[in-house]
Amino acid sequence: MIRTSVPGTVLDADAAVRAYKALAAVERAFRCLKTVDLHLRPIHHRRSERVRAHVFLCMLAYYVEWHMRRLGAAPVRRG
Repeated sequence: MIRTSVPGTVLDADAAVRAYKALAAVERAFRCLKTVDLHLRPIHHRRSERVRAHVFLCMLAYYVEWHMRRLGAAPVRRG
């Protein structure tokens, strides 16, 4: 059972289940960003434009890796 505060007229039961299942892909993306796949580490910025730039670069790096995996490219391992 999935419970949501969104009215049924906006999000029906099937759409709610699809949205819930999509969360697994988002969680995998964040794990990929911060663990062994991309080796990104926390960087503490004080200015909002630097925070936005850091998030943009993290998302860009994830997209490039995701796209290469779809193409069948072997992952690059650092070490």
